[in-house]
Amino acid sequence: MRASCLCLIAVLLSLGPCPGGENEEDQVSLLEPTYHFEITGISEPVEHIFQFRNNTKETIETAGIKVTPAIAVQNISARVLPGQVGMLRFHLGDPRPVGDYAGFIEVDFKNPGISNITFEITGRITPVIEAKPFAAFFVTTGRGQSKESSIQLINHDREPLEITRIESASTRFSLRLETNQIGERYTLFLKLSGEGRTGRVAEPITLHTSNKKQPVLLIGANTFVHERVHTFPEDLDFGTIEAAQVRTNDALRKTLTQVLMVYQDAGTNFQVTAKTDLPFLRVFEEPSKAGEQVQIELALEPQELRAGDFHGHLQLLTNDRDFPTLEIAVRGQVR
Repeated sequence: MRASCLCLIAVLLSLGPCPGGENEEDQVSLLEPTYHFEITGISEPVEHIFQFRNNTKETIETAGIKVTPAIAVQNISARVLPGQVGMLRFHLGDPRPVGDYAGFIEVDFKNPGISNITFEITGRITPVIEAKPFAAFFVTTGRGQSKESSIQLINHDREPLEITRIESASTRFSLRLETNQIGERYTLFLKLSGEGRTGRVAEPITLHTSNKKQPVLLIGANTFVHERVHTFPEDLDFGTIEAAQVRTNDALRKTLTQVLMVYQDAGTNFQVTAKTDLPFLRVFEEPSKAGEQVQIELALEPQELRAGDFHGHLQLLTNDRDFPTLEIAVRGQVR
């Protein structure tokens, strides 16, 4: 019995490790499968060289490369001899959005049976000057009511930051800059006066800085001044309506119901009656208990739907002396 066991062990040892076991070596191994970078400013260069070893007994030849956006492979070893190391050089191009970055480079080979190799690139791109929460203002107010909003400006560069000049051609709002920490943190305030024409306006604000990497910082100013009686949204778009599905699917029909809110600033007994010139819409009004707003629902009447684009109106009749009527555009397409 002992002799039989010894013979079995000798046979197993002569076979070597089992295929697919832990000791099996990759045909092409990666000396460094991942690379991580952290930079300040979108223009700072990012370059790296990856290495891969040919563990086979034949010369391997690279065939194709796949990369994620912004990665550019500058050169790669076309042929790698047995036991030798190949190299791949890449750099990060444009566009480079600030924040976390994740990408990859995948290389395949001409040799049959040689699996693709993949290098992973991760990193973080921090802006030289960070505007929080966004590099834009979004301010809404009623006519005659001023409203102020702010943006934090944070310096991530080693050199101290100075905001040397602020440019804006707008007459709708005023700007002021407050220093929180000299050279490091500032707060930009925008005050919307609520005067002038109503509606939405997008205007630029240009900040000139002392930083050579980013001498100019653009901030968007998105302002909206509305009348005392106003709606949200300002118009209604049903998008594309599939008539056959709407006629047979109650749940779908309910999801396509549009809701319009009509507001009366400081209202106490606001009343609205809604009418539409589109025959396939049913209109329901529901005033709030507080009396300062009315909810309008527009539900589809599927049997009245006809194929084609539609452009109609929703007329709102109110008990407000200054704004007795409002007209809302309604559009969409029926297929």
